[in-house]
Amino acid sequence: MVLPRLRTGGTLLDLGSCLGQDIRKCIVDGAPAEQIFASDLFPEYEDLAYNFWRDRDKIPADHFIADNILADNDDFVTGPLMTRFGPGQIDIISITMFLHLFDYLNQLKTAARLLRLLSHKPGSMIVGSQAGSIIAGEQPLKPPFDGTESGTRRTVFRHNPSSFERLWKKASRAAGVPLKVSAVLQAPEEFPDGVDSGFDFATKLRRFRTGTQTRRLYFSIMRT
Repeated sequence: MVLPRLRTGGTLLDLGSCLGQDIRKCIVDGAPAEQIFASDLFPEYEDLAYNFWRDRDKIPADHFIADNILADNDDFVTGPLMTRFGPGQIDIISITMFLHLFDYLNQLKTAARLLRLLSHKPGSMIVGSQAGSIIAGEQPLKPPFDGTESGTRRTVFRHNPSSFERLWKKASRAAGVPLKVSAVLQAPEEFPDGVDSGFDFATKLRRFRTGTQTRRLYFSIMRT
């Protein structure tokens, strides 16, 4: 679904891009670099990514946009992402391993802002995967990730398919954007041999895990 759209002029934004490994995979697979953008909170990721991948000549320098998706509303509206794209201009938004970093209210805030960026055309979509849970709910983070500057304890919301759909339907109603939401959980043993499920690392660092019902949640949110 993604590559054919990019090859015919569609645009992709990878939010929470880190070192940009996902956008580079798209380019290796044949997507035009001119159609692909990346964004993360830290501007330092741009030079780190170029130095790591050694591809400064292949990806336009202005296609990394540092911004805070959770900024105050006035700051977000006048910030780099909205200034660069404006509302309703991005055909595909990727949020792989991103939304699960937040509690429920911040996930809802992020979802609403993504719908502002998403193209108004039917078929525009948000795709990705993240940590999920058989039993949905807020989960406390374990040390050293549990504290905040204000002294409150951090939690993250882990979704199952039903709760994930409810989150996006709530954002859909608030934004007036009709959506079709698809989500599925996958357990570690369901991955084929040789495929990195992302769970081996979690097993080795079990003390940092946030629950015993962990699964990988794959999803797509399509504008109808």
